[in-house]
Amino acid sequence: MKNFDIIVVGGGHAGIEAAYIASQFDLSVAIITIPGIGLGSAPCNPSVGGVGKGQVVREIDALGGLMGILADKAGIQFRTLNESKGFAVQSSRVQIDKEVYSLEAEAFIATIPNITVIREKVTHLESRGDSFLVTGKNSYSARKLIMTVGTFLNGKLHTGSEQSYGGRVDCEPSAGLKDLFAEIKTRPQRFKTGTPPRLDKATIDYSKLEEQPSDSTVRNFHCLHEPFERYVQQTSCYLAHTNSHTMEVIRANKEKSPMFNGQIQGVGARYCPSIEDKAFRYPDKNIHHVFIEPEGLNLDTMYPSGISSSLPREVQKEYVQSIEGLEKAEIKVYGYAVEYDVIDTTDLKLTLEHTEIPGLYFAGQVNGTSGYEEAAGQGLIAGANAALALKGLNPLILSRHESYIGVMIEDLTSNTRDEPYRLFTARSENRLFIREDNSLLRMRPYRTTFGLNRPIDVYQREFIEQYLDLMNYCDETMISEKSPLMEQFSGAGELQQLVRRMSVTEVLKQAWLNPISTLETILSHYGLEVSYDLIRTVAISKKYDGYIKRSEDQFEKLKKMDNMKINWEEIAASSNISFECKQRIARIKPDTFGQLKLIEGIRPATLAVVAAKAL
Repeated sequence: MKNFDIIVVGGGHAGIEAAYIASQFDLSVAIITIPGIGLGSAPCNPSVGGVGKGQVVREIDALGGLMGILADKAGIQFRTLNESKGFAVQSSRVQIDKEVYSLEAEAFIATIPNITVIREKVTHLESRGDSFLVTGKNSYSARKLIMTVGTFLNGKLHTGSEQSYGGRVDCEPSAGLKDLFAEIKTRPQRFKTGTPPRLDKATIDYSKLEEQPSDSTVRNFHCLHEPFERYVQQTSCYLAHTNSHTMEVIRANKEKSPMFNGQIQGVGARYCPSIEDKAFRYPDKNIHHVFIEPEGLNLDTMYPSGISSSLPREVQKEYVQSIEGLEKAEIKVYGYAVEYDVIDTTDLKLTLEHTEIPGLYFAGQVNGTSGYEEAAGQGLIAGANAALALKGLNPLILSRHESYIGVMIEDLTSNTRDEPYRLFTARSENRLFIREDNSLLRMRPYRTTFGLNRPIDVYQREFIEQYLDLMNYCDETMISEKSPLMEQFSGAGELQQLVRRMSVTEVLKQAWLNPISTLETILSHYGLEVSYDLIRTVAISKKYDGYIKRSEDQFEKLKKMDNMKINWEEIAASSNISFECKQRIARIKPDTFGQLKLIEGIRPATLAVVAAKAL
């Protein structure tokens, strides 16, 4: 029997993050994963990032994680979401070549001598005091065990009346957690996720679709990569739309949908609904976005994001071919839903260690989350904390006030989830501060506690020093009202004139100016060469400085408001609050702000609206 310091069960996005971060502490780590599945595979939409999720990927990267490195290497289309909105909610999204991503993950992990990849199906797990026994084809022991089993626990797939077992199509099934590890309880309610049919790319009429090319100005995720270097060929995604015929086909086949005829008992994510969900949740809406996205440069399939389904094959073909541009589209793999076991995350600590079984950690979709980024963030936290515990160091607990990963983990461990969890910028009370551009600043103090001295640590130290120098430069450098710069920034009379001497900081705060290009122009004028990353972080930090201070003041006031009386009927009628939050408020009927905060699923943005009105 071979012994390891840490065993990670599962080689998905959570598993490889857990193993990689733990390996940095010079511990022996094993990844045990089902044969036939590549590390870091992307069974659903092959993309990384998105609203709230792009911030998570950059936090992972700043903490020394892997996802940003792999996404850059495999990225075939880069975009910025919410580009027309403020920097606080702008998020990077990268369409990846899923074959390249997994190959890069395999190659990267293979270079790390203290990580062993074992391709076996786990059949039994057992706690033995201060160690764990993991049994598959062979037996292994570890001082710490991290479970990152995704959707494989007792997974059941549905396409119409067809049913099979497994965590994804064409994969081996896995036993339920109670069969693997009798001491762990799962939630009585299973969760569900789904995937759309994959389309033959050669049968799509792209002339009828709206092209979305890759954006060369989107910064790579990994901080040590050149900001705008692309490692593989870039390609486009395309936008299509459902129509009344599409939705009529779906509504006419309600009784054939496993989601509505009682065949599926699991709860799906309301924020990532299937096309059946959309059809019946919004009966008056027939036009929905369908993003037609390549799964890889050398693959012959396209992923139609937005129409995931578990309807029978013939119904899927009919509704797909009702969409303009897809009239002749052939389906290579039919869509399906998968039900799977999840644990009760209130049994986990903020370190993601189980409260009743020391040394046992959980991360990823087994914790009831959805999305590769959420899984990877949890994997990093679980892996780091397993390693830190073995080293006798303080645990890694990210504040929700400083990171989206912290928001997610506090949400997961504080409440029993009644649906799959998805991360949004609206879940954070402090989203003006926890932006993509300042991830290094926010995560550096946490990374420092690891006591490591790797290339990323050297880069971060130098970056922080340069950041502080440039921040001071902006405060101390004054621009005369007669400077050519002033004429340029005042828009030659088209905008408000800058009629007095101002510091660079004051100029950057002017509402009509893009702070990044403005700071680039100023530094160039004075003959200073500064990296794009540094300019971006300083410029946006200066721009948001006053807003962040106001937000922090409001956050402190929020903590004192728990006893404040509220009118729940008035809140539920507000146009500034999401429909889902209104539903939950009307069901619970809270009398105080404190009760409102405790309602499962209430977004921080809703609390901020209520607090702002009261103040």
